[in-house]
Amino acid sequence: MYEDGDLLFFTNAGVLTREVDKQNFGILTKTQLFAHNTMQQESKRIDPNDLISGTGFLGRMADALTQNGRRVGSFSLDRFHVALIGIPGISDSPMIVNRNGIAQVYMPDDVVATVETLHNVTESDSGFFAETWSTSLMDSLGTNKLLANELRNVETTNEFPMSHLGQQFQTVSKLIATRRQRGVDTDLFYVEIGGFDTHSNVETALNNLFGQINLATEAFRNELKSMNVWQNVTTIHVSDFARTLNPNSGAGTDHAWGGNYMMFGGGVQGGKLVGEYPNDLTDDGPLMLSRGRAIPEISWDAIFLALGTWMGVKDSQVDSVCPNCYQFLPSHFMNPADLFGELPPPEPTATPTSSEPTDSPSFSPSHSPSKSFAPSSIPSVGKTEKPTLRPSLMPSLQPSKRPIEPCVDDKKYTSKVKIDGSTVRKTCKKMKLKKKKNRELFCNLVDKVTKEPVHKSCKAGCKACN
Repeated sequence: MYEDGDLLFFTNAGVLTREVDKQNFGILTKTQLFAHNTMQQESKRIDPNDLISGTGFLGRMADALTQNGRRVGSFSLDRFHVALIGIPGISDSPMIVNRNGIAQVYMPDDVVATVETLHNVTESDSGFFAETWSTSLMDSLGTNKLLANELRNVETTNEFPMSHLGQQFQTVSKLIATRRQRGVDTDLFYVEIGGFDTHSNVETALNNLFGQINLATEAFRNELKSMNVWQNVTTIHVSDFARTLNPNSGAGTDHAWGGNYMMFGGGVQGGKLVGEYPNDLTDDGPLMLSRGRAIPEISWDAIFLALGTWMGVKDSQVDSVCPNCYQFLPSHFMNPADLFGELPPPEPTATPTSSEPTDSPSFSPSHSPSKSFAPSSIPSVGKTEKPTLRPSLMPSLQPSKRPIEPCVDDKKYTSKVKIDGSTVRKTCKKMKLKKKKNRELFCNLVDKVTKEPVHKSCKAGCKACN
């Protein structure tokens, strides 16, 4: 696929709260590093400050696409994955599907009739909890019956290996084939394969696992091509972290950080590496920690935001889909047009624009030819409030106005503040700002990026400081 131009590699990517170096990564990284549970969760959620609690990136993407008029289905194979969870009530809840398909719930006819009678009766004194539970049960039984019947009639054209990943890809292919019957135009899937915690015998383990991945991926690609949807499906490879470059005493590797990941599909501009490898792999290298652990330069935020653009997420939805993006400069993000062959048209502006040609190109193609492609002779000096899905061609002369220091009276900022050597996390009320001494401490706290008082960036603001 790489040689066919359908697969690319992201180099040195991973979980990041913001761009860091060897001196400050321990302080500025919110996620507990080198631990499976915390880094697996963060690679699925991509919300280190828990600004949209309990949601995952794909779930928030499903919410945005649903709000844009798309009909979205979400499936995780074999078990629950927080990656697919969105804000309740916006998009449909994700479904958990067995890698071998869906086994229809069996109930004798008399039991079915009894269940329907019990759960379809609504009385004036019926409780909200009971109504919600009954509705969920009947919806689940109905969906199970529909999917089981539809999948039973679907056969794949290509033979899939009987490996764990092969069975998952086969079921995903069948679900894609039923999209019209399910009434959706967009699907999100999460599949998983384990076995990479290679603390011993790494070479034997990887040879086996890479063989499984190669066979399963080849069958999946061939099936999507047979279905004529290869151009419409993109697959991204994600992991909690990479492994140490220096082996341990058991011929294995241990937990590291930045790694290399692949993305493939018919719409991918492949055959290339995105990013750069560290140029010094020794412990003295600027991006290298002990035993060959690399500090990532590409964040999952940047990768999935580019995917979101390809899927149809609008610029105005960035904050709701990628709540941590404000921590990065616009230059951190990738141009989606460099990763995908076709992109949706740009979001229309709130006010009509002049028909005269602009002096600077946009990343999205225009619907009508312009009269000039001359680049701007000087960079823009306008201040941006947040990064856009499409980074600017030239660096901004002004810093982002999103603060790095936390706003003490705004609950969505969960970072800690150090004042006079002690760590505090207090609201304005708790700061007792009626006292002159306390006002001098907080009201004069200056943000490191904007160089302005922190209280000015607070959502509500502290009146005592105004």
